[in-house]
Amino acid sequence: MARGDTKQAALLGLLSCVRGTTIREMTDVTGWRANTVHSALATLRKRGWQISVEQIEAEKRYQITARPETKPAASEQSRPGA
Repeated sequence: MARGDTKQAALLGLLSCVRGTTIREMTDVTGWRANTVHSALATLRKRGWQISVEQIEAEKRYQITARPETKPAASEQSRPGA
């Protein structure tokens, strides 16, 4: 999970909004170019985030629909022979 003071955390916050977010809103908040935002979205998807895209009038809105599954910490996993 991203720290609270990073651009990735800001991006996740925008994507978590009920109404979703646009590429323009993401570029305004992060200061990234559109191609960098698209790359960050692809990276999030590779890490297990499900992001939906919906065309509303003349703009696409992006929104998180599912978070990645969390794996138990190594200390919580059962150890063989324990």
